[in-house]
Amino acid sequence: MQTILSYTDLFDRFKKHLLLHRPISTREITICIKDFFLKIFSEDFSVLCSHSKGNEYLTDILVTDFDPKAVLEKRTFEMANQSFGVYLAAESELGGSGASSAYGVMKNVVEDYLKLLMIHCKYRVMIFTSLPYLDEKNHVCNRVETLRELYFRTSGTRSGMLLIHLASTQPRSTQVQVSIADSSVRAFIVSEDGSTVHEIELNTIVL
Repeated sequence: MQTILSYTDLFDRFKKHLLLHRPISTREITICIKDFFLKIFSEDFSVLCSHSKGNEYLTDILVTDFDPKAVLEKRTFEMANQSFGVYLAAESELGGSGASSAYGVMKNVVEDYLKLLMIHCKYRVMIFTSLPYLDEKNHVCNRVETLRELYFRTSGTRSGMLLIHLASTQPRSTQVQVSIADSSVRAFIVSEDGSTVHEIELNTIVL
């Protein structure tokens, strides 16, 4: 396993992965995101997400030290001799149903984000996009502040949160299109107590 040392380390690897593969469509980006977590964690953890050989469980991506389908032995119902914990939980919301406005996109993000706040785990990652209101300045920072406040208001959250924002445009009124480029992939870390948030600055170079 490639040990994750911090949220900054995780984002650095994630951004390099996206820039290396440069997926275009929303579907391709979603697959690329899942492939990243499978690549990083599959050797030593169960990575539960929808892909060719598995299904998601609780969140879009859940990295655990157990397989929920193999906790009990057949016939005896004896429990597997292991611990049961979640290492990382991640959600990816890049549009979805009703995401044809700034509010619609953010409503979908918040719905998935709240799932992460309810799970006890070492790392939490929210990958999302957003749209600005007409003439809204610094809309990404505004959305990040909303997510920080939600974290702050949730009792029992102590692991902090990695927020990864993928820029998008709306070429048609019913479609949000995410883009992958060095400048369009940003990340923010919510502090453990939720009182502050800061942006990660990287010098990402992909050959």
